[in-house]
Amino acid sequence: MKKLIALLLAVLVSYFSNAQSSSIKGTITDTVEKRNLSNSVVALLSSGDSTLISFTRCNKEGQFSLTGLKGGKFILMITHPFMGDYFDAVETTPNNTTDLGNIFLVPKSKLLSEVIIKTGTPIRIKGDTTIYTADSFKVRAGANVEELLRRLPGIQVDKNGQITAMGEKVKKVLVDGEEFFGSDPGIATKNLRADAVKEVQVFDKKSDQAEFTGIDDGVRDKTINLKMKEMKGYFGKIEAGGGLKDNFNNDAMINSFKAKRKLAAYGIMSNTGQTNLDWQDAQNYGGGSDNVSMGMDEGGTFISIMSDDNSASGGVPQNWNGGLHYSNKFDNNRQSLNTGYKFSKINTESLNNTFSKTFLPDTSWNTNSSNNSFSSINKHAFNLTVETSLDSMNSLKWTSKFNNNTGRSTSNYYTESIDNVSRFINNSTRNSSNNNNNNNLSSTLLWRHKFKKASRTISVNTDFNWTQSKNTGLLYSLNNYYTAGLLSHRDTTDQQNIQNSGSKSVNTKVAYTEPLSKEAYLEFNYTLGYFNNSNDRRTSTKDIFGKYGTPVDSLSNSFVFNRLTNTPGLNFRVNKKKVNYAFGASVGFNHYVQNNITDANKFNYNYTNFYPQANIQFKLKSNQNIRLYYYGSSNAPSLEQLQPTRVNTDPLNIYIGNQNLKQSFQHSLLASYNFYNVLKQRGLFSFINLYITQNAFVPSSMVDNFGRRTYQTVNANGGYNLTLYSNYNVNITKSKIDLSVGPNMSLRRSIDFINNVKNISDNSSYGINVNFGKYVNNKYNFNFGPNFSWNHSKASVNSSANADYWSLTGWGNVNITLPYKFEIGTDANFNLRQKDPRFSQNANYTKWNASILKRFLKNNALELKLNVNDILDQNKGYSRNFSSYSFTESFYNTLRRYWLLTLTWNISKNGKPAGF
Repeated sequence: MKKLIALLLAVLVSYFSNAQSSSIKGTITDTVEKRNLSNSVVALLSSGDSTLISFTRCNKEGQFSLTGLKGGKFILMITHPFMGDYFDAVETTPNNTTDLGNIFLVPKSKLLSEVIIKTGTPIRIKGDTTIYTADSFKVRAGANVEELLRRLPGIQVDKNGQITAMGEKVKKVLVDGEEFFGSDPGIATKNLRADAVKEVQVFDKKSDQAEFTGIDDGVRDKTINLKMKEMKGYFGKIEAGGGLKDNFNNDAMINSFKAKRKLAAYGIMSNTGQTNLDWQDAQNYGGGSDNVSMGMDEGGTFISIMSDDNSASGGVPQNWNGGLHYSNKFDNNRQSLNTGYKFSKINTESLNNTFSKTFLPDTSWNTNSSNNSFSSINKHAFNLTVETSLDSMNSLKWTSKFNNNTGRSTSNYYTESIDNVSRFINNSTRNSSNNNNNNNLSSTLLWRHKFKKASRTISVNTDFNWTQSKNTGLLYSLNNYYTAGLLSHRDTTDQQNIQNSGSKSVNTKVAYTEPLSKEAYLEFNYTLGYFNNSNDRRTSTKDIFGKYGTPVDSLSNSFVFNRLTNTPGLNFRVNKKKVNYAFGASVGFNHYVQNNITDANKFNYNYTNFYPQANIQFKLKSNQNIRLYYYGSSNAPSLEQLQPTRVNTDPLNIYIGNQNLKQSFQHSLLASYNFYNVLKQRGLFSFINLYITQNAFVPSSMVDNFGRRTYQTVNANGGYNLTLYSNYNVNITKSKIDLSVGPNMSLRRSIDFINNVKNISDNSSYGINVNFGKYVNNKYNFNFGPNFSWNHSKASVNSSANADYWSLTGWGNVNITLPYKFEIGTDANFNLRQKDPRFSQNANYTKWNASILKRFLKNNALELKLNVNDILDQNKGYSRNFSSYSFTESFYNTLRRYWLLTLTWNISKNGKPAGF
């Protein structure tokens, strides 16, 4: 009797359980041959986060059935080796079978694109563009775009907001394919909300002319494009934050997006480090003064002669800036306008302490220095882009940018060099002040014409650039020199430096493409360019009246450097279904003129260059490709590297120009492999870069017994730079954790000369990047990203300069949603480096922050947040550099522990994405 009751209960449970389940069935059919497709894979994905719910294969008749499903909304995905992928949204109800009937798949041979998509997938690879569907990567409510980017496989965002995609620095962030507040990527990523973004597209942006012709011209900028959801009304935020009397962070941004029109404005007032500057400004808050900067090719050094001794980074900026942006498209997108204006004022006090070790072939010494500086910089920036379709065959695009930069700075600097038995070699006290005014205007006009014959085109692109810089500086320096620790002699520098420099250039390229067949194309191009650079440097000392009126001829010079280039070229391109390739070359006829006006000496010379290029892309599958790329390019020396005058703004490091410099030539090679499998939710992004430079610009230094260095730029061969990056990402289905991991490697050889001895420096780094995270809606989310690397540095000039050390850096954050609209969160950045016994200070630190947030009103429009930054009070400004025959550790002041109470009002009047 008991067995019979148990059997009846089991039957009833099974019956009611099945009664609440649902199923989906259908038949897969070929649209062309009208035959049923067996063995097609049918998968059901969650509509929320695209996780796999169930899957099956079709039988011999092309029929499938998915059973035991819960009611709800899903994404149906169907794949077949010879058919285009199929996606559709389906909905099931309990105790019901959804019959989809015949589902027709299109053969890949008939497809116009790689994938037919009705509902977005997490990641798609289309050509050389990786596309992320934003809603597939969940972030907390109110998160900005920067937080969204941190969740995307293959993309990293460091603690300063700098973005790396597939191992390369992102140079531009576009909004709907257009610049947003000019070239400043931080405004879009920090101020636009993640839930307003539809897609994040990552690609290498070519020049406008190369995109039109399809022929690569060597211009490739890693770019992110934010494709926005359809917006209605206006949205934005107003944020007011304060804590102690000396900490504040206030900002506001308002956006009005309607169809193609975008209107936006922002303002910031902060002394907590929020600047919204582009990467060039962020590296040097103080701006230029009387300085000369020359980038070495593979020579291992970035030379910077700076009379204000301003650190490349450091200090806590007090910042005021704002901007306006307007863009729109008219006449059915035939006309477009994009314009904007930005203003910024930044005051920075900086304290920098540097400890370095210098190695010569037969000796070595230590140098300790400290610099206390102040800088103030004002910047105005205006941008304008107008594009118009004159008719169905012709279009024009005009882009212009103007920048004005004025600044002033002061510096109090002390340095001392000590031998290995702690005796002075030299010491110097230096005070300087500088004022600068810099202007730049750049403009580009592009005309594009399509002929009646398909793919036959002609385009003309003209670039104009004008730069003017005026710098005035005062320098007072007292320098002491020692022999065996005893004062030998001293000298004093008391001078005024006035430098007026400018550049003008016009460069025009004409490109004509001719189709040879449906798949093959030929391009003829010709480039004509004129470049004029001038620099007038005047140095004077005090006269009998105490005024700076006595010229110093050895430190003064007026110099002009002109270049005229003629470059014809020919390229061949083939586009096929599985492979695209192109190859070609151009020949550059260059005429150079160096005019030393001071010495009435003019020098003319010519160069002929051969510029080969080739690239090929294999489309292994719709979501898998391999790309190989090569490009050759030359680089002329800068005027500062050529001008034959002494620059003594640092009396212990004197630079002399070299008129005998040759141009350098760089070979650039790139290989990449990418794939993403939607069904298994895993992918791989990888690339390898190799740069080899002939006649590279490298430093040649002469150092005397008092530690004084005199150096100039020379040419050398043998340098290279090899970089490897790889990122494998996967969704761990059971735990729903997103994991990405990948190795990276950097090998660099640089050449320089020290006291007429050739020095070969080898620097290598081997590391692994890990990133994992999880998001549970309305409960919690976390992300962690540790990065480990092993670093090696070797210099042939002296084995004592060699170094090996490990470093571990990374970040992490956790956010937990609590009842009553509370949310707590914490994040940390850590930086651990193996201690070098040659330096005494500890460079490790952990910056730990925590916050508690309360939301108010029905739509959570009001937020009150209390956050404590740098709880452990360990935040450090620190950098370590191994370069050539020396290595350096620098410590600079930065913002330490503080608290901030912030009130945020999220403004939205029909401003959320449509259907939100």
